[in-house]
This record gives sequence, structure tokens and C-alpha cells, in this order.
Amino acid sequence: MENLQYGNWIRIKVLWLLGLASLVFLMLSALPLPAILRVLGGIAGSVLFLSFLYPLYAYVMFSPGGGNLQAKFYDLILDHVNQTGPVKVLDIGTGNGILAIKAALRYPAAQVIGVDTWGEAWKYAKAVCDQNARLASVAERVEFRKGDAASLNFADGTLDVVVSNLTFHEVKLVKRKSDVMREALRILKPGGKFAFIDYFYDEHYYGDMESFELLLLGLNLKHVERKPLQEVLAFPALLRHPRALGKVGIIYGEK
Repeated sequence: MENLQYGNWIRIKVLWLLGLASLVFLMLSALPLPAILRVLGGIAGSVLFLSFLYPLYAYVMFSPGGGNLQAKFYDLILDHVNQTGPVKVLDIGTGNGILAIKAALRYPAAQVIGVDTWGEAWKYAKAVCDQNARLASVAERVEFRKGDAASLNFADGTLDVVVSNLTFHEVKLVKRKSDVMREALRILKPGGKFAFIDYFYDEHYYGDMESFELLLLGLNLKHVERKPLQEVLAFPALLRHPRALGKVGIIYGEK
């Protein structure tokens, strides 16, 4: 799995912009300019540099060559949907296809589909997904399709397993992200397993937490649990900030 292209949840463009901007302002502070401009340049450059260090740290922690947190997220999801036999698995928001590929490797009899809108913003692509599947020798059992999490092109109750990682909050066309979760559950068979990681403890996306808990209970699922990610997965304290992974949780269960 070392040669697979994971991508990274930190946009590399953001790192470049912050890094270059901090460098420019720090260089201004060293030029023979009026003192006020040099002071302002030094302050701005220092602030931007500090702002650059945190996402750079997160980038390293998420990458396979660093903390490998992305792979740990995927493994955590699959740990909560154990299945056997010729099951059909859907990965919503597949990115570079790693979660779908890991599902195919874990369940040798499974047929796996990964859907995504892809696009330039995240530097993910279907071609990379297909290449990753070939590298992992699962291309014959993994299919990647263009699709929107807000309206999945699957009939009700047709899949055995549905998984998703940090996708629901990214769906721009749906105001209530809980509706994206409902759509994911719609296509799951009765008795099917599901596991989703997202910002489930962020009221900006999922509203009042008490109301969201009632919503989960009202879905008539056979079993459902919601847990903060930091309770079920060890990751650095620096990433537990609310604007990083502090409000991320996992929801899993059986329909």
C-alpha cells in the first residue's frame, strides 16, 4: 500500500499561499524601507508564518510518511462494519479511492463502489482512483463513479455496507448535513452496516446536539452509536482543536 496516492486533507495550495505570503512579508521587514513598514512587515510575516506551521503540522500528521492518520481513519471505519460474504459496499466521497480499496482488501468477496464529484479543489481524480485500485490488485472488484452525496444514484435498500469519511459537511447544495446522512442510509439494506466520520459535533453543520441526537434515535435504525473521534482513536493533542478534529465524530450501526 506504500505506492498508493492518498492525497491529503490539507490543501497543498493553502500551504503554498501561507508559506509564500509569510516569506514575502518577512523579506519586506529586512529591506531598507521606512521603519513603520518594516515593523508591520515583520508582524504580518510572523503571524502568517505561525498560521502556516499549524496546517503544515496537520499535513505531516495526515500523510502516510508522517502520522498516517488518514489510514487510521479508514481502518476505524472498516472496523465498525465487519461483514463476510459477497457484500456490496459503497464509499461516499471516495477521494483517491483509498477507503474503497481498503474495503476490497479486507473483504475479499466484496464488490466495492466509490463515488465522488472529484474536481480541482482537492486534487483528487477518478484516474488516480483507478490507478490505486490496480496497484492494490483489486481493480476487478472496485468501481469508481462520478456521483453526488446529496442524491445518490442507487435504489432504496440495495447495498450491504455504506461508509463515508469527512464528506457530508462538504456537500454544498444541502444546508442540513443530516439530510446527506439520511440519503446515505436510504440506499442501505435492512440489516446493512454503516459507519460515517464527519463533524458530527459541530452545530454549524448538524445543529443543536440534543436535537441531532433525537434525530438519530428517530431514524428507526436497529442500532446506532455516535462517539467523539478522540474517544475511539488516539491522535495528537494539537489536532484536538475545534477547528481541526475536535468536533469530528463517528456514527456507526446497523439498519
